[in-house]
Amino acid sequence: MKAKSKFIFLPEKNAPQSVRAGVAVYWLAFSISLLRIVTGVGVPPFNTISEREAAITLLGLLSAFFIFYAFTIMRLSAGKIWARNLALFVTTFLVATTIYHLFADGLSSQQNNVVGLISIAVGTAAGLLLLTSGSAAWFKSKIG
Repeated sequence: MKAKSKFIFLPEKNAPQSVRAGVAVYWLAFSISLLRIVTGVGVPPFNTISEREAAITLLGLLSAFFIFYAFTIMRLSAGKIWARNLALFVTTFLVATTIYHLFADGLSSQQNNVVGLISIAVGTAAGLLLLTSGSAAWFKSKIG
């Protein structure tokens, strides 16, 4: 048996509005993250290897991260509960680390700039949309 995988960027029309909005918000957060990385990546702070090797390594890691991030959002659109759980776990982790850095370093820190805080707020809103009762029921209906 060969499994088929479709590229589903947004949930189907019968999905609850909260799931559709949550997925759209996750795509928005994905775009913001990609834009922040592309515009903010400078020379990596590696002293033991050459700049070229560091840049290639960083590009490979970032590419793998963004491919997996997009894949997870597409599986979330398809109604996969593991994708919802992973998205909620990562969102919770990012919110916790941002709150920690906010109290430890202050708002003026490089990690706690306004765009970063807005991105975290947007991700939190998307996570909350996936936790509504209608969303939970829709994901459970997709298991069978």
